[in-house]
This record gives sequence, C-alpha cells and structure tokens, in this order.
Amino acid sequence: MDQLDPTSLRFELGIVLATTLALFYGVVYRTTRSSYALFWCLALLSLAAGTMLFLGDGTDAQRWTTPLGNAFTALGAALVWRAARTLDRRPLPRWRVVVAPLVILVASALDSPATDPWAGSWLLFPLVSVLVGLAAATMWSARTDDVGRLRRVTALAGWLMSAFYLARATALLVWGADDDRFTVVFGTVPSTVVLTVMLVSATFSMSALTNELQAADLRHAASHDPLTGLLNRNGLDRRAATMLRGVRQSVVVMADLDHFKQVNDTHGHLVGDRVLVAFAAACRDTLRSTDLVVRYGGEEIVLVLPGASTTAARGAAAMVRERLADLARSAGLPPVTASFGVAEVAPGEAFDHALRRADAALYRAKAAGRDRVVVDGAA
Repeated sequence: MDQLDPTSLRFELGIVLATTLALFYGVVYRTTRSSYALFWCLALLSLAAGTMLFLGDGTDAQRWTTPLGNAFTALGAALVWRAARTLDRRPLPRWRVVVAPLVILVASALDSPATDPWAGSWLLFPLVSVLVGLAAATMWSARTDDVGRLRRVTALAGWLMSAFYLARATALLVWGADDDRFTVVFGTVPSTVVLTVMLVSATFSMSALTNELQAADLRHAASHDPLTGLLNRNGLDRRAATMLRGVRQSVVVMADLDHFKQVNDTHGHLVGDRVLVAFAAACRDTLRSTDLVVRYGGEEIVLVLPGASTTAARGAAAMVRERLADLARSAGLPPVTASFGVAEVAPGEAFDHALRRADAALYRAKAAGRDRVVVDGAA
C-alpha cells in the first residue's frame, strides 16, 4: 500500500494519459483527421494537465494549482461532450465548452484553495457527472447506425464514469472530505485508479469506433453518388429485389433530363452539375421515404416504388417535373424538363428485366417529343 500514495498515482495517471494521448493522436487522429478524434485528444490533454496540476496539493503552490486543476478537469469533461456531439454531427457552441471550466475556476479560487485541497470539488464533481452523462447520452443516440454496438459500449463507459462522479459528489456532501469512508471509497487513491481504467478503456473504444466509422464512410462513398448524394447503381438489383420481396404491386421508373448535353454546352458543366443536383432533389423531395432513388448514370435516375401502381407512378412523375421546374426557377438555372419511362414489375419478374422495359418506355417518351411520361404496356 505504500506505493499507492496520491502523489505517485497522480503522476502515473498523468503519464498514462499523456502516453494514451500520443498514441491516439499518432495512430487515430493523424490517420482520419476527424473532428471528434481531435476533441478527444484535447480532452485527454486537458485531463492530463489537470492531473499534473493536482501534484501541487500539500505545497505552497496549492493555492493556484487546485483551481487550475479543477478547471482543466472540467474542460476535459466538456471536451468529451464536444467530441460526442461532433460524432453525432451536432457541433456544440464554443462558449458552452468554456463556461464550465471558467465557473469551476472562479468557485475553486473563492473556496480557500490554499488550505483545502478539495476546494471547489462540491461543484466540480456534479458538473463532471452531468457533462460526461450528456456525452454518454449523445453517444447512445448518435445517428451512426453502422457502428451501433461500439457506440453503446462507449456510452455505457461514459455513464459509469458519470455515475461514479455523482456518487463521489454525494459522498462529499454527506460524509465530508475528512471522513474515512470518503477517503477509502472516493479519495484520491481509489478515484485515480478508477479514472485511469475508465479513460484508457474509453480511449481504446474511441479508437475502435473511429476505425469502424472510417470503414462505414468508405462503404457509404462506394454506394453513393458524390454529386447528388443519391445511391449509385452499385448493388441496385440487390437493393431493389430486397425492397420488392413480398410486395404484390410495384413500379420501376427510368427518368432522364431532356437535352442535358445542350445545357452543358451552353451554360457550362458547373451549371449542368447544379441542374443534376436540382433533379435529384426534386425526386428526393417528391417521393415517399419508402421509395428508392438511384442515380443510374449521367443524367439518368431510377425510381423504385414498392406498392405503387402505374397510375400512381404517373402522378409521382408529374410532381417531380413540377418540383424540378420550381427548383430550377428559384435557383436561377436554365429551364429544364425530364422524360419518364414507367414499367410495372410483374410477379416473379427479375428486376433487371423490368428496368429494361422502363428504359424502353423512356426511349419512346424521348422519341415522342420528350417532357412526358410513357408507361410500358408489356406487364
């Protein structure tokens, strides 16, 4: 037990955090350059700085190391929340990150830090519990379904840490810092051991989470068109077959912008790209959430409407044409039209066969003068 003195443990925790930070920065952040990895690095740096500052306890420097150590600890907890919010693509305003450490700094400085090493802890402990709990809640509900299991494991670690700090705050309020029960359960020695385990475990979870998210991003890039954000044709047959399985009536639509080459030649490819984006938005805005919208290639978009009839598909195509005209007009784009070929997917029919019939119907729409909807009559 002689080796488990507070000063040695705090120094060792500072070294562990600094080493973990160096590894996480070099292996994870330098590879991904992700915002949440950056904020996790900053959180580890703040917590390591706070831990090192607490080495001033029992010395003449305690009057300023205790308030600063508390402030850096609060900053680390706020940065953990900031990292979780960034992962969920909901950035936290900067002022919210600095409010907690500033409040803790002032409260600790006014609470006799020269004679009391626990000055400001009555506020620090519940505040850290709240901040880490918010981070855990954000991690649990983050909109990153591809890494749901890792998210929840990391969130559980955060809730354990939040619960520990809440219990620590309660014990400090009920027992007091000088009580032997507080020293044995929540004093510097046990708390440092618990925090070391939790922070190192959370960092490894964050590393695994980062790798999984990077893999998910690569999968998303492989299956989505970078210009319009729509699904691309990779795996279209498989996705469509899955959607249509067990559905009695469905329709596939092949849509194509009219005279798109002329738009590019007259107005330039940048305007042409904006027209394509407007076309994709018109399809996405108009159709149901259960429908599939895919950029098939060039200016062609495939629409898969499970449970729809050819009559409903005609109405959907008309709404897409109207929405496209509105978007082009509001964005100052040249007026554009689109043609549509509609084919009902016959029971037991292969999707690619139905798609070819929709393409043939589109060809007839083009031949008939464009800016119209033609329904295949073979089904």
